Amino acid sequence: MKKLTLKLNDRTPETLSMKRLGQYIAHLSDMLGEVEHVHFDSVSRGSAKLNVDIEDLHYEKVLAHVREVPNGIGAKKQQLAYRNLQQLMDEDGTGGAILNDTQTSILSFRKRADDDRPLVVKKTGAVQGRLYLVGGKDETVPVRLEGANGETLHCEATMAMAQQLSALLFQQIRVAGPGLWERLPEGGWKLRKLKIESYQELETTSFGDVVSRLQAVGGLKWADMEDPQGVAKDLRG
Repeated sequence: MKKLTLKLNDRTPETLSMKRLGQYIAHLSDMLGEVEHVHFDSVSRGSAKLNVDIEDLHYEKVLAHVREVPNGIGAKKQQLAYRNLQQLMDEDGTGGAILNDTQTSILSFRKRADDDRPLVVKKTGAVQGRLYLVGGKDETVPVRLEGANGETLHCEATMAMAQQLSALLFQQIRVAGPGLWERLPEGGWKLRKLKIESYQELETTSFGDVVSRLQAVGGLKWADMEDPQGVAKDLRG
């Protein structure tokens, strides 16, 4: 076995709740990959250090994942896990690093300055993705969608709305309502949470079916259309 360590610079084991520790471990596991050959070991004192053991034959492959992920290389799940780790550290007011078995830093996570907190706005909007969770016992029911890039879209609904949505589990849907949106450093917006007030089941249609439907409504007059891609998208739902 060889070791890798996720070091959290401004946190100690005493300041990490069990739930928060679990979140760090889960995202770290997804980022490292080779999940059958990576084993959680311990949390060291001082700055919180999350230690993992990696089977020798898979160590170099895991190192490659760690070095490549900041450059946008790797599976979507690993890219998402890397961003989620940085987001956890942003929320916890810390930075960190991945250390190899010689305690050398091979990947750094920056600490966000206090005056660099993201802009968050309340705005009505819509998101779409694959509905994979409708659950909970409270009057406000958690709802989760998987977005196009594998990200989790956090939503909530009333019990009545949740009952309707439960019939669409594992289907592609679009949901709309008031939400909290966070401005990203690179531009664009990320959903924090959306309260579902309406929804629409999305039809999954092949491109061939789209072409046939366009022909049925008058032919493929692409040159006469201002936005032919938009027309195709509308027909696909």
